[in-house]
Amino acid sequence: MLKGLVICFAVLFAQLAVLSAIDARFYNAQDARQITSTQLTPNKEEEGDDLPGSHS
Repeated sequence: MLKGLVICFAVLFAQLAVLSAIDARFYNAQDARQITSTQLTPNKEEEGDDLPGSHS
């Protein structure tokens, strides 16, 4: 019985490790998509002349 319990816990911890690795990869993939989407948007404040209300 003790041998079965040790095997059960070993399998449990192996599954947790695999799921943790998958979760970390998925989270990093989402961050990469958010960073690239925010970097591709131009900063409209730098253009200056095209902004309404910027008559100087």
